[in-house]
Amino acid sequence: MQTLVTRKCLLAMSVTMALLTPVASATQNVWESIEVTAQKRNQNISDVGIAVTAFSGEQLEALGLESSTELIAFTPGVSLAGDIGGQRAIFNIRGVVQNDYADLAEAPVAVYVDGGYLASTQAQTFGLFDVARIEILKGPQGTLFGRNATGGLVNTVTAKPTAETEGYAEFTAARFDQFRFEGAISGELADGIYGRFSGFTNQQGEILKNIYEDGAAPDTRLGSVGGGEDGYNDDTKAFRAQLMFDVGEDGSLLLSGNWSDTTKSEGPYQVVNTTEVQDANGNVIDVIFAADDPMGCDTIRAGVCVDGNFNGDPFRPVQGGDFNGNFDPDGSGRLVNKDFAFDDQNKIKSHGLAMTFEYAFDAFDFFAMSDYKQFKRTVGLDSDQTASPELIFQSNSTIDQYSQEFRLSGDTGDMKWVTGLYYLSIDTDYSQGLAGSPTTFFLGGEENNTLVSLDTESYSVFGQVDYSLSDSLVLVGGLRYTREDKDFIGNVYQNTNTNDRMIEIDTTTTSLETLEDTNDQNLWSAKLQLEYSVGDSLYYVGVNRGVKAGSFNAPLMGGFSQYKPEELTAYEAGLKHSFMQGNGVFNANVFYYDYSDYQSFSWVNNAGVVSNEKASFKGLELELFLTPSESLDVLFNVSYTDAVVEDLEVASGYFADTTPPFTPEYQASAMLRYNWDAFEGNMAAQLSASYQTETFHNARNYTAHEIDGYSVADARLTWDDGEDKWHVAAYVDNLFDSDHELIGFDVTGFYGTSQISYAKPRTYGVTIRRNF
Repeated sequence: MQTLVTRKCLLAMSVTMALLTPVASATQNVWESIEVTAQKRNQNISDVGIAVTAFSGEQLEALGLESSTELIAFTPGVSLAGDIGGQRAIFNIRGVVQNDYADLAEAPVAVYVDGGYLASTQAQTFGLFDVARIEILKGPQGTLFGRNATGGLVNTVTAKPTAETEGYAEFTAARFDQFRFEGAISGELADGIYGRFSGFTNQQGEILKNIYEDGAAPDTRLGSVGGGEDGYNDDTKAFRAQLMFDVGEDGSLLLSGNWSDTTKSEGPYQVVNTTEVQDANGNVIDVIFAADDPMGCDTIRAGVCVDGNFNGDPFRPVQGGDFNGNFDPDGSGRLVNKDFAFDDQNKIKSHGLAMTFEYAFDAFDFFAMSDYKQFKRTVGLDSDQTASPELIFQSNSTIDQYSQEFRLSGDTGDMKWVTGLYYLSIDTDYSQGLAGSPTTFFLGGEENNTLVSLDTESYSVFGQVDYSLSDSLVLVGGLRYTREDKDFIGNVYQNTNTNDRMIEIDTTTTSLETLEDTNDQNLWSAKLQLEYSVGDSLYYVGVNRGVKAGSFNAPLMGGFSQYKPEELTAYEAGLKHSFMQGNGVFNANVFYYDYSDYQSFSWVNNAGVVSNEKASFKGLELELFLTPSESLDVLFNVSYTDAVVEDLEVASGYFADTTPPFTPEYQASAMLRYNWDAFEGNMAAQLSASYQTETFHNARNYTAHEIDGYSVADARLTWDDGEDKWHVAAYVDNLFDSDHELIGFDVTGFYGTSQISYAKPRTYGVTIRRNF
């Protein structure tokens, strides 16, 4: 059994060798085999019978990746479930996604940092700094990891304290007045005590220009408006402090603390004019773009077509025919017109403390981790995203979570085993509200607020055994039982103005809905797999049962309800093959997912709900890594996903098979990196590109919900000196300035528009790094 002391020595040797290796050697290649902890033990990634893509800290630096979601471009079968200017993003793995943006929801793709689970989706978009490794695991991972996740997980491992004194400072200056600083220092503080302190700050100016920032907008049908500020910016600060203590010769204790503070503008949405298509009974059966309105709508009101008979309404089917006559100044460009916009409207704060104890006994290894985190988030935005004083949305949340894990593991003859206990507590206080001015088409003079408290207690026991049937054949079996209790309190209030003035308004408060309820569940996950190794190849085939706990819907303006746990039986087979004397790696896998009570999230007019549906997914993923010479790195990957949610009720009485949101059928990415000796160091030129086919931003898959397929390319030129002290990089992201859509919200029934957030424009910058 490998002791902790042995592992520490190997780590110190590998770090020292990396620092002393000349730059002209083969270590300038980016793609190299790394160790991962996908099965709670150190393994070479090629020896793990899981579809896992991993990046080391050095690879992240070479690729120029600065946020957790940027990894997606290089990971087949993984897509981004929307991005709101970096304010909220969710991972989608193989079509498994629940894009519920309420802060009481948990995603089916679990995200961890140093073994600590991030319960809220608001915490999953974080800056990468001082990272040792990131692992993306696909498929259900409930057997070994603390939080059951049907889609997979993203595990970030940060750099740890070192015995030798080391550190770095890195500065980036880029377009849109972006200035980013990152740094770390590490070393021995006293005999057997080691420390590491790291942090970063990112300042970025506004990308979107509000044309009404400096004056009032012209009169509209709802009256004149005031000005608003520019948007799509960032002001983030974060740090991490760690202390590690030797416990005898075979143990260690790690204490860590983290803090972050982010301030951004209101959501960088823009509006697109859209129209509801209703049947004769008033059911919305489609949403179409205004430019696509059929010349023939019997419009019963602006923004709605019925039965295809046009009666000459002047506000349809033309652009600007929404409820307030708004025009987006330049479509998907950088100009917007908003009466309510502040450059510091949205705030996200977090802090946490963790303690990890490891000890290698003679017969087994012991691991214990205590982890506390708190997240606070405040969101405000112009709900109609126009130059008219209509509706304002606001939400606030505080999430306190605590987890405790105890784990034993060992290696006994032909068997490797791990078992443990896990506890998780999540306390969520969440509120959201929508307020309208007296002249608002809907909700005039009203304010509707939904207040929710959700407490989750989860207890689980788990274990997994890898048993060698022969030198080449291994049987893997795992099981987890979870008891989960949820307590919910929800209230909906309405404040109504009693006069028409916007100052000194008298209001009447009315309680519209109240619910106190529990959702207690017994859940289980299991895994059974065969792994066969021959030569430089690993083959695996298995079945995996994953589960995600049920919870509560708490939509804006009421309608509380429960939804059931999601159960998934996943069948998967894969291959990992090394060739060219280790300079080439080819990975392939196929999968089939059979869902029961799939949790599908649908968004309709400022509110969303989760419903349980039948679903089945299947797909194929291929990865190729090549280092044919010391000068050249090649990456290519491609994926195919066919995901179907069966008989989703897309309108009252209308059912259809749909594609889960943000799930492209095809994805591909490629990267070429060539390095050569120059200027007493090493230079490298890198070009990367990614492509995905069309997706939908809404589970109902209506016409105007489609996001067109797109391609994105990035270029990078770097120079490293011969002593691993200086690193300089110049880069261009979004090389061809693609303005593709990232996320959309259908609010056609409220405003006659949809809210769209677009990709960040072409960005270029320079990074300078000094290691010491």
